[in-house]
Amino acid sequence: MRDRTIWLITAVVLILAGLAWSRGGPQDTLAGLLQGGQTLLSVVPLLLAAFIVAGLVQALVTEEFVTRWLGSRSGWRGIALACLGGALIPGGPYVYYPIAAVLLQSGASLGVMVAFVTAKNLWSVSRLPLEVALLGPQLTILRFAVTLLFPPLLGLLAERLFGHHLPRIRQAIQSS
Repeated sequence: MRDRTIWLITAVVLILAGLAWSRGGPQDTLAGLLQGGQTLLSVVPLLLAAFIVAGLVQALVTEEFVTRWLGSRSGWRGIALACLGGALIPGGPYVYYPIAAVLLQSGASLGVMVAFVTAKNLWSVSRLPLEVALLGPQLTILRFAVTLLFPPLLGLLAERLFGHHLPRIRQAIQSS
């Protein structure tokens, strides 16, 4: 899996570099490479911190604890805890995806992880003040109300439809 991903990304890089070269020559190609390098340098501290947080979570939270509270037998309780955790955890994808992967590897169910990631994207409490400031309280409340049922329902649906694929999913994560 990991090798295929690297090959796919390499192919995309080569295609885009070829398009940049054909459109603007070496100047556009170099500009794109420099912009990518600057982006990489800006996210390295975030990635480093996120992976350290994920490692500490793995060291502090036992597999027994995760399985009991977030495993496939946790039912609604696990889905509700995942939704709450997703809503409350600060930071962007560099923070919550490594944590989600660690929890999934430590015994959390697929439904719990789908609910966690969905709640993070739809219910993020840390984003609400900015949303209220830019869009107003009425639109924010409406958006929140419309999306209220999605994280738990998607978590339950993922568990019911794809929960039996969890060993394969865990193996794919471990190999990447």
